[in-house]
Amino acid sequence: MYLLGIAELAIYNFAKGDFAMTRPRPLPEILLGINPDMAYISGALLLISVLAFYLNRYRTAALWTIANLIFWLATSRHIYNLWRDHINGFKTLWLIGGALLILTAIEGYQKYFKMALWFNLIILFLFFVDCGVAHFQYPDFVKMLIPSFIPFPLFFTYFAAVCLISGGVGLLIPPTQKLAALLSGIQIAGWFILLHVPRALTIKGDEWIGVGESLAVSGICFMIYSELKSKGTTPSI
Repeated sequence: MYLLGIAELAIYNFAKGDFAMTRPRPLPEILLGINPDMAYISGALLLISVLAFYLNRYRTAALWTIANLIFWLATSRHIYNLWRDHINGFKTLWLIGGALLILTAIEGYQKYFKMALWFNLIILFLFFVDCGVAHFQYPDFVKMLIPSFIPFPLFFTYFAAVCLISGGVGLLIPPTQKLAALLSGIQIAGWFILLHVPRALTIKGDEWIGVGESLAVSGICFMIYSELKSKGTTPSI
């Protein structure tokens, strides 16, 4: 799910003519001329990396390529705008974290598993709590995102906020980490189906970014759940 989300975002690079994921701020005027070439090259590199991983070829290089492209073409563009758009800034970090978490399954990187896991847990905690608080701050905007066939949109706006905050906090508490990761993954996968895909098909444009991002983050949550379940115990920091 994570890699399919990355692939979808890479494809949208070609339509947008810029590095699409996480809606980074515009490039400085002096660098505007590098698009759309940068968008096409970065999109192609992301797709090649995803394909290489699935073909079990150069997996380490593929994951490092994904992480570096996101950092240099998205995270670096959010740094000076974090006070106004910290939610999208956090998105870049959990997208990088997903690649690093997969990387720790490869021989030679397994010793970094705890570090990668806790990086993902902390970033997702910050992201989910930030998003939950935003639901309370801007309920009128959020309820407009809820499909019309779902009743009581304001109730579900606040309900989603509580779920996000609870899930984020639960990721940091060892006894609840597995359940929080599983339920958060199910919740966001539900939004992928009920919210992001329908909006992308009707509104189009940058709504396609939400499709890839929701698929990727739900995949990360399921990876965390799977890793914690397979390990049997929650690793300490």
